[in-house]
Amino acid sequence: MTWKSPVALVREALQGQRAREKDLRSLMSNLPYEGLEKGKQPNRYFPSNAIKTTKYSLLLFIPMNLYEQFHRLANIYFVGLAILNFIPVVNAFQPEVALIPICIILSLTALKDAWEDFRRYQSDKKLNNTPCFIYSRKEKQFVERRWKDVRVGDFVKVVCNETIPADLLLLYTSDPNGVCLIETANLDGETNLKQRTAVSGNPEFEPESFNGIVVCEKPNNNLNHFKCYMWVSNTQKVGAGIESLLLRGCTVRNTDHAVGFVVYAGHETKSMLNNSGPRYKRSKLERRLNIDVFFCFILLFAMCLIGALGHFIWLYALPGVPPYLVPPANGHLDSPNLSSFYMFFTMIILLQILIPISLYVSIELVKIGQIFLITNDIDLYDEETDSRIQCKALNITEDLGQIEYIFSDKTGTLTENKMVFRRCSIMGTDRTGSSSRCQKIDPYLEFFLALTICNTVVVSMTNNPLETLSSLVKNTGNILKCCKRKPKRNRTFTMDSDDQFQPSVKMEEPGTSGLQPCSLHAASLHDKHPLTSDNLRYEAESPDEAALVYATKAYGFTLLARTPDSVTVRLPSGEVLVFEVLDTLTFDSNRKRMSVLVRHPITKEYVLYTKGADYAIMELLGTPYAGIGNEKNIAAVTQRHLDCYAKEGLRTLCIAKKVVSEAVYKHWLVERQRALTAIDNREVLIMDTAVQLETNLTLLGATGIEDRLQENVPDTIMALRQAGIKVWVLTGDKPETAVNIGYACRLLEDEDLITCRAILDCTLEEVRRYNSDPRNVDTTLNISLVIDGRTLTMALSPDLRGDFVDLAKHCRSVLCCRVTPLQKSRVVKVIREKLKVMTLAVGDGANDVNMIQAADIGIGISGQEGMQAVMASDFAISRFKHLKKLLLVHGHWCYTRLANMIIYFFYKNVAYVNLLFWYQFFCGFSGSTMIDYWLLIFFNLFFTSLPPIMFGIMDRDISAEMLLGVPELYKTGQGEGDYRFTTFWVSILDAFYQSLVCFFIPYFVYQDSDIDMFTFGTPLNTTALFTILLHLSIEIKSWVIMLGSVLFYFIVTLAYSATCVTCNPPSNPYWVLQNQMADPMFYLICILSTVVALLPRYTFHVLRNSIALSPLIEAKHLDRLDPSMREEWMKEWRSYRGGGQVQRSTLSTPPSPTLENPVDIFSESLAVSDIMGDDFTLNVFGQ
Repeated sequence: MTWKSPVALVREALQGQRAREKDLRSLMSNLPYEGLEKGKQPNRYFPSNAIKTTKYSLLLFIPMNLYEQFHRLANIYFVGLAILNFIPVVNAFQPEVALIPICIILSLTALKDAWEDFRRYQSDKKLNNTPCFIYSRKEKQFVERRWKDVRVGDFVKVVCNETIPADLLLLYTSDPNGVCLIETANLDGETNLKQRTAVSGNPEFEPESFNGIVVCEKPNNNLNHFKCYMWVSNTQKVGAGIESLLLRGCTVRNTDHAVGFVVYAGHETKSMLNNSGPRYKRSKLERRLNIDVFFCFILLFAMCLIGALGHFIWLYALPGVPPYLVPPANGHLDSPNLSSFYMFFTMIILLQILIPISLYVSIELVKIGQIFLITNDIDLYDEETDSRIQCKALNITEDLGQIEYIFSDKTGTLTENKMVFRRCSIMGTDRTGSSSRCQKIDPYLEFFLALTICNTVVVSMTNNPLETLSSLVKNTGNILKCCKRKPKRNRTFTMDSDDQFQPSVKMEEPGTSGLQPCSLHAASLHDKHPLTSDNLRYEAESPDEAALVYATKAYGFTLLARTPDSVTVRLPSGEVLVFEVLDTLTFDSNRKRMSVLVRHPITKEYVLYTKGADYAIMELLGTPYAGIGNEKNIAAVTQRHLDCYAKEGLRTLCIAKKVVSEAVYKHWLVERQRALTAIDNREVLIMDTAVQLETNLTLLGATGIEDRLQENVPDTIMALRQAGIKVWVLTGDKPETAVNIGYACRLLEDEDLITCRAILDCTLEEVRRYNSDPRNVDTTLNISLVIDGRTLTMALSPDLRGDFVDLAKHCRSVLCCRVTPLQKSRVVKVIREKLKVMTLAVGDGANDVNMIQAADIGIGISGQEGMQAVMASDFAISRFKHLKKLLLVHGHWCYTRLANMIIYFFYKNVAYVNLLFWYQFFCGFSGSTMIDYWLLIFFNLFFTSLPPIMFGIMDRDISAEMLLGVPELYKTGQGEGDYRFTTFWVSILDAFYQSLVCFFIPYFVYQDSDIDMFTFGTPLNTTALFTILLHLSIEIKSWVIMLGSVLFYFIVTLAYSATCVTCNPPSNPYWVLQNQMADPMFYLICILSTVVALLPRYTFHVLRNSIALSPLIEAKHLDRLDPSMREEWMKEWRSYRGGGQVQRSTLSTPPSPTLENPVDIFSESLAVSDIMGDDFTLNVFGQ
């Protein structure tokens, strides 16, 4: 290895940084440079494929971990005080003793971090040493290497069921059509297969003959986009996108082998760039906690200042120098001013536990325990999917008990997302979704042919490879007969033009290519042709597409195979057509449609089939089908059918086609190729070319697909609304469909319905008039708002945003229709920021990710649309109904436990520290203590720490049955909840009072006696323990942990007093507690002090539980009854408390819709054009 100067190393590092930061990268094959030193490699500036996710190294673990822990200000505070205690003039404890608490905390945290990092190291080692195949020029073949040996510019071969080691540009596959199927479950959770196509398309690809240059964009974390082109010659370049990229971490399926060119490796791969580690969110309670810690700092400063001033006054009041003031080595005492300055820092060390050092660790332990209980709740387990709730954000469990707004997706969240084809409209004729064969009329055939072709469904077989091989060999004769037979009769197709044709279906001879192991492609006619449609399986990216393809199969149009270049369809007559696929214009959220451009195998015409949302298709229609009389009104009739489908709650799609002339296609192809090979604005250019072709469409028909509600969705939404949570549903469906689902899931009421077609100000003014009416005091106007996407865009504009939020906060529920994913996240952000409320978003698909991440808590549902929402969420559930118990029960428990535990921690630390503070008034503010230092440390670290932790994890103030039966109890946690400003300061004042009682009752009892300092401090310490533990017993139900703490205190203290003579010189705690326990006065002091200290608090609780009953107190009383009687009381209580809460709106209302058809009023009073029009429309529904 040649030596390089530091200047050369720096220059090379800067060159590498510039190469990595370029927007475009030019990559070359490494094969011509194989064996040369690194400095001569063309891709040397790009990282290797080895990954390292560990944070520490063995040598630097201690300093790096301490650096990480010192990012928490509390640790710096306590370490600083421990160091300050080593200064002789200000120390309050024995210096080594003062280090014990912070050392224990730091050591426990370091052990936890070390274990986590060691697990990451083991994972990295296993991954980096995974075998793979890299092409070697010397060996003239692919040789086995490790993942860490892969470099940018290498050729890597992946085989069936193997994980892809790096981001590969697909150049060759074993499939004759250049197709490779991959499973992306490790990246986005989707188990359906994705189709990738080779760039070169060369069936005889040889790595050594590759001399092209690959130009790609800088690495990014977008899993759905990739910009690249490849120079195959000096003048020809071929564009490539995400459809040709094999991502690291994906698994090859149903493809024997594939070869790719490494474009990104290691930490630059898309999967690693998306691996941001666990998310960290600060809960509302934690933010409030930091404010109260600041108040404790102020209180500590005030107490230390009093101690310093008291010491100054005491020194000045001395007539001389008392004998117990020993001067330092120089023989002179410090001046009162300097002594009081030193005493200020001594008091900080003495009273430091006013800031609870163990609070943060205790909170982490409590949250881990709470998560364990949530994840092991059998009611949140889904047997059908064998999945339970997942908690990914470990530090916001208490926020589940403070939610005020829920934003929910509809499809897959409220519904099953298991699509069933129910209705279709074909050229103006309505048909039900039966499985009978279609009529032998040309428009029907064209409609189902469009449904079969216009999708991205991948065809595979249900059999495993051995079964497939056996089936194909067994039925070879039947396959040949099927392929060679002539059609029984001709079929006439009517196209957009006046030309008619008599297609004698031209059949191709089956190919003779051999069967490949692990290749399950349902091949086109020149490949293996499947025998029957029974063994076909369709892998669809959305349930809608799968439902449509299975529906066309039921009607006799069977999708047999799909390759990048062709689609094979079997007609009801048994004839097989192979359509050449010229291009696929994929779906995007802007166009709301997708198209497939094919060449008809018989007419050789260029036909564009388009499928999309009804409004997206209707506005692109040209002249409808002409020449058969009544079909001029097809669009209007189809629109009426669509409205009827929407009223039934069906999801609607429109199907259209267009015949493209050869001249138009060739001109468009040039623009398309230019867009595909572009790097800058590639997505925009591709979308522009799609829009350019999708014009003057001919409507073929529409479909209605049923998506049924999930189990118990209406009950869940009703319970959430009773809990004071406002539910918003954000969906992309038609308003009629959304409103129907809204009634079905009880988001909207079945009673009075109002449609106010007015500007926002008018509607808002009507609500304000209602609220200002004295007759409507303490009542709520029950209204629901239905708003479409275009209107929502206007409502969220800066000049109308405030009025929209003002109106929305008066609505019980809001239904947003035709909204985009971006609008979903904007709505959540606006409500969260403007109203300062706690929000929760729940969804199941990739289009819900932005909304989930914008809310305080994001919940993903593991449904039919993959796992993108789950992977981006804080909590993951399998059913919407689980939200009820998660919020109303676990949310209430987690918040109540943690809030009371934090307040209790502050209380017990203030109460105990004040014992030391009151003692300073009788020892000249000298910083002395009447309790041994070891017992001081043990008191907060061991004796009183376990009960509040167990309280925070296990305590149940109200049973789950009561919380589910009376959802109104959830309201106690909303807003400020239990952890309020007043609650904190009342607890602090109570701590001051109890410390006064615990100090001065023993003081007056032992006044003028000759007992020593530790004899006086022992009853104080014991009384403080009893008082602090019994204080918690007011809230907690189980006293076992209390008795355990008391027993542990006496065992440790007795053992310490018996064995430690001078453990903390010059103090001598030997046999102190033993002597005290032999004195009846000790027991009298403990009992009297504890009773007097807790008397006000117990009196307050008795009065509160008997006179001013809160809903929680009533619920606790009902919990004590037996189940049958409790159920009767709950029903009576619900009817009583819910009776006068809501007053009917005085707004004028039309007649109430019937329960059988609740949307009829809506359809009569509001046309689709009203909702979709340019005028500002708000639809307000009220009781």
